Amino acid sequence: MPRTPSTLADLAPLGAERWPQAPALRWRTPEGTPRHLTFAEAHEATDEIARGLLALGLAPGDRVAIQSRLLPEWTLTLLAAASCGLVLVSLLPTTVPEEIVHVINDCDAKAVICEDGEQLAKIRTALPRLPGLRHIIVIDADPGSTDPPTTLDELRGAGTHAVPAAALARRRAAVTPDDLLVIIYTSGTTGPKKGCALSHGNYVAVLRAHPSPPRRSPDTAHGTIFVVTGPHTIALLMQLLSWWSGYTFTSFQGASPDTMPAELRATAPAIVPLVPLALEMIYRSVLASRSASERTELIDAARTGLRVRRMRAAGEPVPAELQEWFEHTDSTLFAEVRERFGANLRRATVSGAPVSADLLSFFVGCGLPLVECYGMTETAAAATTNTPEDNRLGTVGKPLPGVEIAISDDGEVLIKGDHVFHGYWGYDEGEFGTVRDGWLHTGDLGELDPDGYLHLTGRKKELIQLSNGMAVTPHPLERELRTHPLVSQAVLYGEARPHLVALLTLDAERAAQWAAERGLPTDPRALAAEPLLLEEMGRAVEAANSTLQEYFRAKAFHVLDRDLSMADGELTISMKVARPVVHARFRELYESLYP
Repeated sequence: MPRTPSTLADLAPLGAERWPQAPALRWRTPEGTPRHLTFAEAHEATDEIARGLLALGLAPGDRVAIQSRLLPEWTLTLLAAASCGLVLVSLLPTTVPEEIVHVINDCDAKAVICEDGEQLAKIRTALPRLPGLRHIIVIDADPGSTDPPTTLDELRGAGTHAVPAAALARRRAAVTPDDLLVIIYTSGTTGPKKGCALSHGNYVAVLRAHPSPPRRSPDTAHGTIFVVTGPHTIALLMQLLSWWSGYTFTSFQGASPDTMPAELRATAPAIVPLVPLALEMIYRSVLASRSASERTELIDAARTGLRVRRMRAAGEPVPAELQEWFEHTDSTLFAEVRERFGANLRRATVSGAPVSADLLSFFVGCGLPLVECYGMTETAAAATTNTPEDNRLGTVGKPLPGVEIAISDDGEVLIKGDHVFHGYWGYDEGEFGTVRDGWLHTGDLGELDPDGYLHLTGRKKELIQLSNGMAVTPHPLERELRTHPLVSQAVLYGEARPHLVALLTLDAERAAQWAAERGLPTDPRALAAEPLLLEEMGRAVEAANSTLQEYFRAKAFHVLDRDLSMADGELTISMKVARPVVHARFRELYESLYP
């Protein structure tokens, strides 16, 4: 078996060969009991699922949909599909029957694996409009069901009896780098969902570009990868990376996003990919227990810490008094911040949406190995990155090995490399025009500095055209507003209007604490209209506006009495704002802010 395979068909057996007794997957049962599977056990389970899928008569290239949270079975099914030439299609657990019909019919899935009775009910509601769907499998069956479908355990058992191991071996050997591995339907922040068709070769190109972890014993993992998002682009790459490099994979399992910072701390990962919203939640949790003066002291200290770290990295002498202060603060105040990520962190990345430079500077100043990077679903989640050793704040880093970046005449970021996807499922490339002459047209605006670092400046499709003809990007002001401890989301509006206005939502936990200290109602529905709260938000908007040019400023705002919701389609699975949904849903409210 090659040490650097050209496909991912051998990923499960390769992990079992290299790290047989190391934990591959770690999770907790609904009752809270910790569980894990070793790489050897995961290989056995993966082969059983693969043989079960073959027992259904699925041919190479057939699509298998999965509608579930990021459970261990999700990962095992991904590896099983990879090992026998099937294509996995992710249906998010929030997907409703109408979307199920669109996705399953669009990709012509022959089978669907769903998590439980709730997801099964959605599939069955859609079933009359799914003429090509032949098989339904459920992971967690309802014991009281009068019409139970095949369970995943039953599928595994049937496969071991009906399909010889040699048949799976033949399917595994026949997989090529150009064969599709997954179809990932885009988040839908703009337009209808389209399926990004990604091959084995796309992901192998990214995995080969990833730095090798430190050497460990075959019975010890190289650390834990902790994923905070659902089963989408970043999570898929991280699962593959776990098997490629010998990490233990785990994911956020809390019922509420508010518990994520505590779960991150308890997990103590070596690698954690974050989206900006998750980083903002951690930042607010760091500041929450401190008084106003203590918060100011910590933020000022982080700025000084960043300056000292830059001096040391550049080989500049640090004055003795400043060095003494730094050593003391690094081992006390900054150590408290680093402890929020556990004791084993080697790299935290942030990508997926614009992130505040102040937020990055704060954590890097405290000594966190936090770097900004850039990728898209269409590039198998990766394209450029900073590193803890070479971290230029305000950029998303340099291209990964094998990746080319160019900037078009109108400022659009173009990407070329073996990791660029095959195209959108069902679309002709020439007709859709996303990849032209090997270059992916990303829709992002950016600049390359003389040293090759990529600066992102906005989105072509998210530019807001004011009535005075000025096209402005909403991201800089939204980024600044979200750094306020009480603000969870900020969404600007202003198409064909004379200026921008903002919709703000409250971080429920921080806002309740702030309100209780002042004797105000803690329920967001009442608090959002309180004069003291509106004054505080007014100051936040004024402070954020002061950092930007006139056209990028908001002239009015409204505080919503609830947070944005993933279930209502206002946030995507990667925690990005679905801007068209928010604009349409709150259009009257936005328009009321104009005189």
